[in-house]
Amino acid sequence: MTANEYLNQLLDDYKLSDEEKEEIKTKRDEVKEKLESHFGSKIVTIKYSGSISKKTAISSSKDIDIAVHFKKDAFDTLEKMYESVYEFLEGEYDNPRKQNVSIGLEDENVDVVPGRRLDEDTSNNDVKLYRRDTGTSLKTNLETHKNHIKESGCRKIIRLMKIWKYKNDLKFKSFALELLVIKALDGFEGTSLKDKTKKVLEYIEENVETVELIDPANSSNNVSDSIKSINKKRMKLKAKSCLAYIDGIESGDETELSAWKKVYNDDTTEDTTNESKFSLSGIAKRDTADWGAQPPRRHG
Repeated sequence: MTANEYLNQLLDDYKLSDEEKEEIKTKRDEVKEKLESHFGSKIVTIKYSGSISKKTAISSSKDIDIAVHFKKDAFDTLEKMYESVYEFLEGEYDNPRKQNVSIGLEDENVDVVPGRRLDEDTSNNDVKLYRRDTGTSLKTNLETHKNHIKESGCRKIIRLMKIWKYKNDLKFKSFALELLVIKALDGFEGTSLKDKTKKVLEYIEENVETVELIDPANSSNNVSDSIKSINKKRMKLKAKSCLAYIDGIESGDETELSAWKKVYNDDTTEDTTNESKFSLSGIAKRDTADWGAQPPRRHG
């Protein structure tokens, strides 16, 4: 098996099954019907948001992000909008959790994101969300996000990097990772999955701690600001150790397949005819030893 075949296999292994898609749709429809029944004409639309809407979801992280967009005049303030949705969900589900801009339904693996349209014109998809951490608003646009991902042509690599994040127990917000992959591959002429993935790993090692990841729907929103410094550091160290595995192919310390399996923290025993003699630097070793596993992912 070549590296590209292995990466394609990963994409297949982490693809949402038809059963999973149906389960997601059923949950979405249930929440949608309850919200529509309660808020009625105040609602403009209810739709998927997050990774599912952008077709970058992987099966290991199937949380459903549901955006409920209200009319411009539906509530006096964004805070009242948020609290009204929370109070309703509190009466319908056990222990809903207030998050930064969303409300989590943990038992359902659903996050509800209330937003208020900026314009009476329903063709304008700009909305403002309520930020609980600052008590302010955040402008966004789901359609702009979806188009940005679609036009980038990076969906496969985004999914591969989400698999990499998951299998290496890293914390990094899904939307930020999507923007990072697109930025890393901007102008890159490589065509194979392994070349593109390696390029992203190189970009992470060199830039993840300082890069600005600007929301395509809001130029004042630097998404990288929402990532903790320790999580950027962890990702940099992991990328460094993974690139060391890949470099081991050329030196003969690794076979191509064994190196890429190590990149994805894959402990299956296929193709072990050449045992790796390669060891990481002290700082890379500390990367895997000093931090614990990531708790279950939220938000896409």
